Amino acid sequence: MAVYTSTLDLPAAAAHLATADSVLIATHSKPDGDALGSVIALGQALTARGTAVTPLIVPPVPAGLKRMRGFERVMLYESGCEVPRTEQAVLVDTGAWSQVEAIGRVLEEMLDRLLVLDHHLGGDIPAPRRYVDGHAAATAEIIADLLALMAEADEDPFDDLTIAEALFVGIASDTGWFRFSNTRARTHELAARLLRRGVDQARLYQQIEQSERPEKLALMVRALRSLELLADGRAAMMVLEASDFEETGALEEETERFVDLPRMVDRVDLVVLVTEPPNPAETLQDQPAPAVRLSFRSKPGDGAINVARLAAEFGGGGHARAAGAKVHQPLSEVVERVRTVLHENTDRAVPQ
Repeated sequence: MAVYTSTLDLPAAAAHLATADSVLIATHSKPDGDALGSVIALGQALTARGTAVTPLIVPPVPAGLKRMRGFERVMLYESGCEVPRTEQAVLVDTGAWSQVEAIGRVLEEMLDRLLVLDHHLGGDIPAPRRYVDGHAAATAEIIADLLALMAEADEDPFDDLTIAEALFVGIASDTGWFRFSNTRARTHELAARLLRRGVDQARLYQQIEQSERPEKLALMVRALRSLELLADGRAAMMVLEASDFEETGALEEETERFVDLPRMVDRVDLVVLVTEPPNPAETLQDQPAPAVRLSFRSKPGDGAINVARLAAEFGGGGHARAAGAKVHQPLSEVVERVRTVLHENTDRAVPQ
């Protein structure tokens, strides 16, 4: 995947959106807190300005995120559904075709009027307008700056609690609730400002991170049972098969945070979660089987491994410490490829 760069600055992006009468706002499939929070915050702010907004989300959506303020105004995309035509379109938190396959045709038809706002440095969607900030901890940070630029002189865009909570969820989820190495001073400053506007951090954490179904716990047990330590214990791989979902009743979106578990071990520097999605109840003959998903994570520090580069070997991308890919190959073949990549890259990164 090519390096993704900006074609305009943020003030120009703000000026562009300020003139639109109607806007479609979309993000990657299976949205996380940053993706959904960015969609909700931007949509709420544009609606308050009088813009006709269509916030479009491709499910599944984790149960905790469905409880966010503003989620009731989000349109959930279903195959073949009619998406309203709008004057402009915004894609947040991704610039990769592979992450928007379900709505790819919708975005292709609007490509000439598409604005991408992202903090990932890899992408292949040739939108004419792109603002990419790889230093931002989350796309929600970019949205916060954008809304500040669009606000009137006497306005505080974060006075709206729906906006404030959506932005907070965005930055909190993408930083592991301020634990990950992408957290910067700017992130804490924004969080403090949002807390002063009435955001209840404890309530949001409980709502999003502590409201899981028992089925997720059963699936977590399966993931940990599959744990394989490689490269003298410096790398770890977990594998979830379609049968694991079927037998536990867990959902694909309930694998969130599983990939972080092996990193609690001091010696483990690199982790990959390999997930074979559950088979849909009805599979059309002309459709390929769901792709095997790969989630990569690495620890910061001397000799840190750039997992975005590893994900690129599988056609994916992301950040240096968190990346992902989707592979249309049998699970057994993907697992062997991942095992080889882990050995090769961990051996190179860590001195013997």
